Amino acid sequence: MTHPVPEPASAPLLEVSGLDVEFTTPDGGTLRAVRDVSFTLRRGETLAVVGESGSGKSTAALALLRMLPGTGRITAGSVRLDGRELTTAGESELRAVRGARIGMIFQDPMTALNPVLTAGNHLDEVLRAHRYGDRAARRARARELLDLVGIPDAARRLDDHPHQFSGGQRQRILIAMALAGEPDILLADEPTTALDATVQDQILTLLADLGRTTGTALVLITHNMGVVARACSRVLVMYGGTVVEDGPTAEVLTRPRHPYTAGLLAAVPRLSAPSGTRLTGIPGNPPDPTLLGDGCAFADRCAFVTDRCRTAAPATVTLDPGVRVACVLATERTEPLPPPPPPVRIDRPEPGAVVLAAESLRKTYGRRGRRSFTALDDVSLTLAAGETLGIVGESGSGKSTLARVLAHAHPADAGRLLLEGRDVTRPSRRDLHAVRRRVQMVFQDPYASLDPRMTVGETVGEPLRAFGLGDRAERGRRVAELLALVGLDPAVADRRPRSFSGGQRQRIGIARALAPEPAVLICDEPVSALDVSVQAQIVGLLTDLQRDLGLALVFIAHDLAVVRQVSHRIAVMHQGRIVETGSADELCEHPRDPYTRALLAAAPEPVPAAPLLTAGAVA
Repeated sequence: MTHPVPEPASAPLLEVSGLDVEFTTPDGGTLRAVRDVSFTLRRGETLAVVGESGSGKSTAALALLRMLPGTGRITAGSVRLDGRELTTAGESELRAVRGARIGMIFQDPMTALNPVLTAGNHLDEVLRAHRYGDRAARRARARELLDLVGIPDAARRLDDHPHQFSGGQRQRILIAMALAGEPDILLADEPTTALDATVQDQILTLLADLGRTTGTALVLITHNMGVVARACSRVLVMYGGTVVEDGPTAEVLTRPRHPYTAGLLAAVPRLSAPSGTRLTGIPGNPPDPTLLGDGCAFADRCAFVTDRCRTAAPATVTLDPGVRVACVLATERTEPLPPPPPPVRIDRPEPGAVVLAAESLRKTYGRRGRRSFTALDDVSLTLAAGETLGIVGESGSGKSTLARVLAHAHPADAGRLLLEGRDVTRPSRRDLHAVRRRVQMVFQDPYASLDPRMTVGETVGEPLRAFGLGDRAERGRRVAELLALVGLDPAVADRRPRSFSGGQRQRIGIARALAPEPAVLICDEPVSALDVSVQAQIVGLLTDLQRDLGLALVFIAHDLAVVRQVSHRIAVMHQGRIVETGSADELCEHPRDPYTRALLAAAPEPVPAAPLLTAGAVA
């Protein structure tokens, strides 16, 4: 059905002007997290907010509802909802706005949902806060909300707990909670980051349908440019706490005016790019917000920097058609920035001898009071030295279970596992110790995988101690070598994880995995939590390490564009089985299995088209 697209209302629904947010640091200093942010939002409009971690995206969103954590406070600016000022509103006024006028969808559903409460309990809690009828009426409304967001058999699933839902279904519960108050605006903070392509596509379609039928405006915080191209009519780019570019999606994604926007787009992996294409990251790291000076925050990373950029913040200018840019180049150039150089193909040596082979692996998990669940069903694969095998599939397809079985974290129930020609299916305790040295893992979350109490040196050196490799002095030298190998200064060995960015923490995790000199490195979603620029750096690092060390890599991810570019071969998993395998380019260009074709069709590319959600698209 085609829905009419009326002109958006002339009066903005939300007006943000000159918004500043500051935090007090532990030493009494000031951290300027958001600086002079301004934008408007009309009913039914969809606005994407993009930028690297630390750019101020989430802080700006929380400031709209006066929900800043810790010492955060709004120090300047205005936030007006239908003309009503929120920065000076009392707590009772804000309670009437939160949830009822502006709803929030958080990034991680497992963190945002209480594991001891059922889906019905979660929704009932929100409905009670909005004084929605008696218990029976609230339960009926809760069932309607689960139906609305596409949860099958909603009446029965009301009594299920979060762990009984898939990742995509948990995200739908969060959306249902945000919709319970029938808000005019939804603030969605990375709602699809941890989701597979098909589930992500379902969530975006759901939000599009809600926007068309209810006129709900959407502010979508994301680092996925494919999602922006698919779902949003306008893009706001943030860096260093401020807006550097703002305009229609098609203009910003195809003709970026700010060097930072151009850098982000150059770092985006593209499904159309062939295997072995090197991603282009933005050099350097985002600025420390406690050290921002008067000049342009991007100056130290910009290829077009001038002396003026370092002495005064650039004024924001408006260019046709409706693009705002804060850059001195904008007043000197009428044309967009030159396109990035063409992608570079990596010269990768041919894979060597087979180092890991799985034959007919089977893994079944028992469920109390329910039928058992088969996570792996007759899975066979081979992996050669110097080869990367990409594993893709939806949540629940068996990818992570396969990783745990290959790493000997979980034993297989049936089948054989061969490592460097030895049968290691059921090794003795002594042999298992040796086997685990040769197969190491890099985990998904760089923040959760490091012990905050340990220094970087202790973390990287822990495998050396565990496997009895070298004396104390030798281990110290090896730690320094490993940190340098992954692009970190060995002098940081005495610092703790809290001092590092997400990308730097993932480098520490890689150094730790390399410490015992493994033959196989299993990377389980190693870049899904990272910004596109940092993702490009980590993917490039893994590729270089493989080439230099002859590592065999198993690369598990839900971003098919990244998987294609990093992999020699790809295996597609569905319901515990490998349904298709082949060379990365052949599989992506000529998929044979219907499930593979569905995955590829759902993968968003950063190519603007008619977005699913458009301004004022209310039926």
